[in-house]
Amino acid sequence: MNIARSYGLTKVACYIGYVVQAVVNNLLSLLFVIFNAQPYNISLEKLGSIIFINFAAQLFIDYISVFFTSRFGYKKCVVFAQATSVVGFVLLGFLPRVIEPYFGILFSILFLAVGSGLIEVLISPIIEALPSDNKASNMSFLHSFYCWGQVLTVIGTTALVFALGNDKWFYIPFVWSIIPFINTLLFTRCDILELENNSAHSSALSLLKNKSVYKYMVFMFCAGASEITMVQWSSFFVEKGFGTEKWLGDLIGPCLFAVLMGIGRIGYGILGKKVSLERLLCYFSALCFVCYLVVALSNNGIICALGCAVCGLSVSVMWPGVISLSAEKFHSSGTAIFSLMAMLGDIGCAVGPWILGLIAEYAFDYNLGRYLISALNINSTQSNMQLGFLICSIFPLIMFLFFVISAVKRCIKATSNK
Repeated sequence: MNIARSYGLTKVACYIGYVVQAVVNNLLSLLFVIFNAQPYNISLEKLGSIIFINFAAQLFIDYISVFFTSRFGYKKCVVFAQATSVVGFVLLGFLPRVIEPYFGILFSILFLAVGSGLIEVLISPIIEALPSDNKASNMSFLHSFYCWGQVLTVIGTTALVFALGNDKWFYIPFVWSIIPFINTLLFTRCDILELENNSAHSSALSLLKNKSVYKYMVFMFCAGASEITMVQWSSFFVEKGFGTEKWLGDLIGPCLFAVLMGIGRIGYGILGKKVSLERLLCYFSALCFVCYLVVALSNNGIICALGCAVCGLSVSVMWPGVISLSAEKFHSSGTAIFSLMAMLGDIGCAVGPWILGLIAEYAFDYNLGRYLISALNINSTQSNMQLGFLICSIFPLIMFLFFVISAVKRCIKATSNK
């Protein structure tokens, strides 16, 4: 057997796996305007709950995945993940037209969440297990394919909506189901190595006994919330808040977000050994906080859209960077550390967009919300959403403060040791 060629096919399948996850996590948000309008008339709070349920279901899969991988192995589980994604896309194109749309979407999301959750837990350790002398850079390069998948999702979905029209949106999930179908076949043919400690006994719960893991859990929660909150709502915000055309809102919002996120990840993949990952995460979390403030406080649609886009660069290293740091710190835990980090990341992915959706729907109904909107001089047409972005800026701020505090502690310790 040609081992090098076999591993090459494994890498290709893993890269496509992250493209599949990108389609799962971003397709629905690009259809929010369609679902919010007639005949579906799904409220912003319910749209936010769809994101929440998607990532909450992925969180559950993250938790139980270590038991399935220890029993069935990586290969069977990752093939199952791709096949389940195919089913989810087919159901998404079918169910909302035959039953109540909101519940049809939710039922479809459960299948997609199973596939996406397993992809998140399995793909990273599959790449981590391959022979390499620069695993952090490989991890960043791998995660860049999520970004290119997001770009492909935005451009492809926008083009399909333009070609088919809003009333024919249901053909779009059928088109996207082709990618996981092909990848199902690829994963059945490639060789997969497993991490040495792929055991249910090394569960995520056992890691919680180590106090140092909680810092990485906070990082992962904030990374997930910072990334997904912005990207899930940016298209809707730019289009509805400032009256831009859908194609323009998608391209300068989530599409440019994904391009810059991909550039950031490839850049770190190339320069990984030359820069401090913790220092880079500190700088980027500060930039992310500034981007949220720009989106929250500016009344110019182009500036807000650019703030959304630059946020993509700021979050680029967060998710893969925290995974690399935690995998290096807890290398003996096998799949468990990847499962735990995926769980915390998905909690952030679920909570952040949901909070913004709640604020966008109800903030103006309460005195505090009206006071903040008035005090910040935000236009009423997009005021609730901007208030949501302002409140959600706490996620990158928390991450930044953690790194600053850690750096200060190291300086104090170094000074005292001299």
